[in-house]
Amino acid sequence: MTWLLRLYPRVWRQRYAGEVAEMLAGRGFSLRIAVDLIAGAIDTRLHPSETLAAAAAAAQTSPKERTMLSKVLRFDCSAAYGAGVSKADQWKAGVSTIAWTAVVTLAWMGLHVWFHDDPLVDSLSMLPFMFTLIYSTRYTYLKERPGSVQAIFIGGTTLAFGLFLLAVGWIAAQI
Repeated sequence: MTWLLRLYPRVWRQRYAGEVAEMLAGRGFSLRIAVDLIAGAIDTRLHPSETLAAAAAAAQTSPKERTMLSKVLRFDCSAAYGAGVSKADQWKAGVSTIAWTAVVTLAWMGLHVWFHDDPLVDSLSMLPFMFTLIYSTRYTYLKERPGSVQAIFIGGTTLAFGLFLLAVGWIAAQI
């Protein structure tokens, strides 16, 4: 998963990439870590001054506190969704998943009726559920991130998945 570090700005990579790569070494793929790395890269690109300020503050701390690993080890990582996700947040995520699945599925069904058996429209049948799962991360994985990071992550991931589904539908129509 260290290839995700390429999403970060050069200044950040020069300061932190080695430490983060060391932390990731030996770990298998984890959706939680991948989402956190991508959201962190978006956040770092949208708010570079905060990243540089954090790097400057890290340079002024003791050698023991300079490594990202020492900072991460202080966090409570026991919760499944990360720190600060309450039962109410879990309920919001669940209810939004169910509600948005119903709304977006009805929209897809309307398109299906309108365009009849169009393979491109049919290929989007998985999008309602995947969109709502991605959207629900705003209450869990992305809760601590700014709204702009949430919007870019949710919109970008949904767009990429939708384009993938359309490509599969196009290929299926050609066969």
